[in-house]
Amino acid sequence: MHTDITTHHQDKKAADNSAAWPLLPILAVLGLLVYVNFGVSRSAWLADSLAILLAYTLAQTGLCLSQKIVWFKHASQRWAIVVLSMLLALFAGLKADAVFWPAMTTGHANWLLPAVILVFIFATILPAAIDLEIRRRTQASLAAEASKHKMERQMLEARLAALQGQIEPHFLFNTLANTRALIHQDAAMAEQMLNHLIAYLRAAMPDMRLSTTTLGQELDRAAAYLQIFQIRLGARFQFSVHATDEVRACLVPPLAVMSLVENAIKHGIEPQPGDVRIDIRTHIKTGQLQIKVSDNGRGFQDELGSGIGLLNVQERLLALFGEQAELQLQPRDTGGVCASISLPARTGELT
Repeated sequence: MHTDITTHHQDKKAADNSAAWPLLPILAVLGLLVYVNFGVSRSAWLADSLAILLAYTLAQTGLCLSQKIVWFKHASQRWAIVVLSMLLALFAGLKADAVFWPAMTTGHANWLLPAVILVFIFATILPAAIDLEIRRRTQASLAAEASKHKMERQMLEARLAALQGQIEPHFLFNTLANTRALIHQDAAMAEQMLNHLIAYLRAAMPDMRLSTTTLGQELDRAAAYLQIFQIRLGARFQFSVHATDEVRACLVPPLAVMSLVENAIKHGIEPQPGDVRIDIRTHIKTGQLQIKVSDNGRGFQDELGSGIGLLNVQERLLALFGEQAELQLQPRDTGGVCASISLPARTGELT
C-alpha cells in the first residue's frame, strides 16, 4: 500500500510538470472557424492556416493527455498516444483544409499540405515529447535514489540501535558486579560507586535512544563513568575533562565520547600497570567540533578498535554527517592512544 501511494504521488507530481494545454491555439482555431463561417469570402491561405493550426492543437492536446493521465505509467503507452494524436491531427488538418478550401480555386499539390503539417508537428511536438520523457525518467530516478537512501538510513539506524543495546548492559553488569564485591570489603566505597552509577544513569537515560545529545550531557555521563573506574582502580588512575559552555552545547551522537572512553579503559588503562590517566579535551576550530580522548595506557594492540563501541561511533557519524565527520585513533609519542572525533559544530536539530 505504501508503494502504491508513493507511486501515485510521483505520477501526480510528474503530471504537474508536464506540457501545458494549448489554450491560445484553441482560441485561435475557434476564431478562425468563426471568421471562415461568417466571413465575406474564403481564401486558400486561410484554409491552410486553419488546417495547420488545428493539427498542431490536436497534437499538443494528445501530448498533454499522454503526460497527465496517470494510467499511462510506461513510456510506450505515452508514445502511442502521441503518435495517435499526430495521425489524428494530420487527418483533421487535411479534412479542415478540404472543407474550408474556397470554391473555384485550384488546389496545391496533394503531398504539399501533409508534408507541411507533419514537418510543423515534428518540429514542435516531438522535441517537447522527448524533453518531457527525459524529465520524467530523471525525476523517477531521483525519487528511486531518495527512496533507496531513506531505506538504507532506516536499516542503518536499526542496526545502530541494536549495537547500542549491546553496549548499555555491558557496563551496567560490570558495575553491579563490582559493587556487589565491594559490599563485603568496603560498604562506604560500594555506596559511593552506586551514587556514581545513579549519576551516570541520570545523565544517560533521558536521551539514550535519541539520535543526538549535547556534548555537555555526554561529558557528564563520561565523568560519572570514570569516577566509577577511579573507585575500581584506586589512586593509580586519574582523569580530567575540559570543555567550555559553548562546546558543551554542541550536538553529538549519544555514547560517542563514552565509546572512546570505554575503549581506552578496556584496551589501554586496565591492562597497564602503574599510574594511568585519561584526559578529555574539546574545542571548536573553523566550525568543526574536536573531541580528543587521550590515555597513557598500553597503546595499540591487535584487538584495539575492534569493539562494538567504536563501530557504533563510526556508523553514527556516517549516518548523521557523512564525510564531514571523522574518527581517528593515533599512537601518542609518550605512550598510549589518542582517539579523536571531528564533526560539524552544531547546536540546532540534526537532519
